[in-house]
Amino acid sequence: MKKALIIFIQIVLVAYTTLCVFFYFQQDNILFKPSKLDKDFEIQYAFNFEERFFEVDEGIQLNAIHAKTDSSRGLIFYCHGNRGSVQTDPKKYQTFLNLGYDVLYFDYRGYGKSDGIIENEEQLITDVNKLYQEMLNEYDEEDIVILGYSLGSGIATKVAAMNDPKNVVIWTPYLSMVDMKNARYPFLPTFLMKFPLRTYEAIEKIEEPVTIFYAEKDEVLPINRSLALNKYLKDTDKYIILEGQRHGGVYNHPEMISKLPIALEKN
Repeated sequence: MKKALIIFIQIVLVAYTTLCVFFYFQQDNILFKPSKLDKDFEIQYAFNFEERFFEVDEGIQLNAIHAKTDSSRGLIFYCHGNRGSVQTDPKKYQTFLNLGYDVLYFDYRGYGKSDGIIENEEQLITDVNKLYQEMLNEYDEEDIVILGYSLGSGIATKVAAMNDPKNVVIWTPYLSMVDMKNARYPFLPTFLMKFPLRTYEAIEKIEEPVTIFYAEKDEVLPINRSLALNKYLKDTDKYIILEGQRHGGVYNHPEMISKLPIALEKN
């Protein structure tokens, strides 16, 4: 009986270790769902834009679409979600162009025409911060709004905490990727995560106004967990719950559209 118990424990330990190893090496595929574009793919939009490449590391360039208005009020530095590429719904650009803001919508490593692969959180945040620093050569920082959508909300807040933008807007955020892991895979240890993306820690460090738009019916990042971010907000920060809204298409919600101009202004 004792021998059988030992064998059973050994089997469980081997199975658990195998699962942990599988998660460690597969978490990139679980988290990131990039759409690839050929380098010669011609991106077309009806609005005025420039396709740009930024070198963030030796031999590594990130692709971006720099959409421009005739008379810019500033720049939306757009950190997109875990899917797609710069070739996306034009409304994601037009929403801000209509309000007089230029938009820099960029792809992370491995997305669209961008080179390389995302290896860990430090690399990801460093890449995005380098693009932000490039924009400081073209815009006054007091005119730059950092926006993060879904996965990009954690990236946006981290970059904002490292800099001094005009303000920060985030759509359908998460408390942290650790929290999302705990919700789905609570039996896996946190130290396995290469992308903990603790949004709440970053928000506490942001001195500028933050506006959060939650999706009431979010089926990807459940609002009952995301709302925990509110206790880390400052008095000058705001949050809006978009009634009936699911995870995708937040930029189409009437209340978001009506309240966005206020969110983009310096409080």
